[in-house]
Amino acid sequence: MVSRKRGRVAKSFARRKASSGTRAKKAAGHPVVVHNLATGRIHAMLPIKPKPEEPRHRAVDERVPTGIPGLDKYMDGGFRSGTINLIGGGAGSGKSIFCMQFLIEGIEKFGENGIYISFEEDQEKILDDFKPFGWDLEKKIKDKKLVILYYTPQQVEKVVEAGGGIVRDTIESINAKRLVVDSLTAFTLLHETELARRRAMLGLFDNARKWGVTALMTSQQEQDPTTHLSSVLEFETDAVILLYNIRSGSSRQRSIEIFKMRGSAHALSIFPLDINGHRMSVAGKAVKLKSRPRR
Repeated sequence: MVSRKRGRVAKSFARRKASSGTRAKKAAGHPVVVHNLATGRIHAMLPIKPKPEEPRHRAVDERVPTGIPGLDKYMDGGFRSGTINLIGGGAGSGKSIFCMQFLIEGIEKFGENGIYISFEEDQEKILDDFKPFGWDLEKKIKDKKLVILYYTPQQVEKVVEAGGGIVRDTIESINAKRLVVDSLTAFTLLHETELARRRAMLGLFDNARKWGVTALMTSQQEQDPTTHLSSVLEFETDAVILLYNIRSGSSRQRSIEIFKMRGSAHALSIFPLDINGHRMSVAGKAVKLKSRPRR
């Protein structure tokens, strides 16, 4: 009686061991033997393909540092990964410097390659403008860490209509994680009505989100923070950073404001912005604005 019981236990253990072996082979991608239960014969040997590894994506709440010293602490650690962010400001406020520094810091400190798309200046002009900063853009381009593309607004519209294939291919070719578009103002001038401009912007934003990059896009804004009026672009983007050139007596002071940032606990003050040497930085206490006299 004991002998029979031991025999049954041994057979049960053997079956479990065989079953676990089959599962292990499946996981490893080995062929699985399929038996015909009626005849007891081997019916087929089916190859099991291993499940492809899913691509890694950044978490929605992961932060991408701006590369601007002193700024990230005021915006919950940086831009949210994979978002579209508007950098607005008037002429001479530092929009292009902010964006290029965002790309350069990404390359040098975080190993994240970048693409700079310009609608207004070609690569030669851009390289010449940034020479005083000592960023050695030519070497980064040669090393395929940075790409500068120049498109007319008309060309970009065709790219967007075609699904952004050219830009997407460029992003994939250097595994870019950061993107700059400078500037949206030139792009919107192609369209006469507000509805047409909004559709064009949404098309560009949708493509950028599919490309899996964190994008900065520049736009012309008022120089005076006390007269700022929100544009359609600000409602469609994830964050709005405004750069000012505030007049104070006979001089002007550059400053920065985190006007909007979805899903973030950001500062509500305006801070002084300094461009000195090779970097833009935020330093000092919040700027106190003088109210405009009523007329």
